[in-house]
Amino acid sequence: MTDLNNISFFEVASKVLKALGHPERLRIIEFLHTGEQTVGQIQEEIGLSQPITSQHLRYMQRRNILASRREGNRFYYSLASEFIHKLLECMRTCKLSLETGDAQVGDIFPETKRSK
Repeated sequence: MTDLNNISFFEVASKVLKALGHPERLRIIEFLHTGEQTVGQIQEEIGLSQPITSQHLRYMQRRNILASRREGNRFYYSLASEFIHKLLECMRTCKLSLETGDAQVGDIFPETKRSK
């Protein structure tokens, strides 16, 4: 792999990670991992108002994280690529390590370690 390919990958990954850098957006993509959902279903699952939910969905759609389609007066959203699914799997692995005690929060996120 050439340096140019590495730069392109890291530039794309950086943009995706930046766009996902909001807890509510992460919750939305986690919910969409199960499959296509309507705005109303997403709103109900996440517990946000409809305008805020739609704002997050449009933001991620414009950044090619989500795909959408319209059927009548309903919009359906889904994850736009396998790359997003793989990112979710990485996050789940870290979360499981924390839940099982195989890792501590400070192991994964060093800035959370308490100074003594």
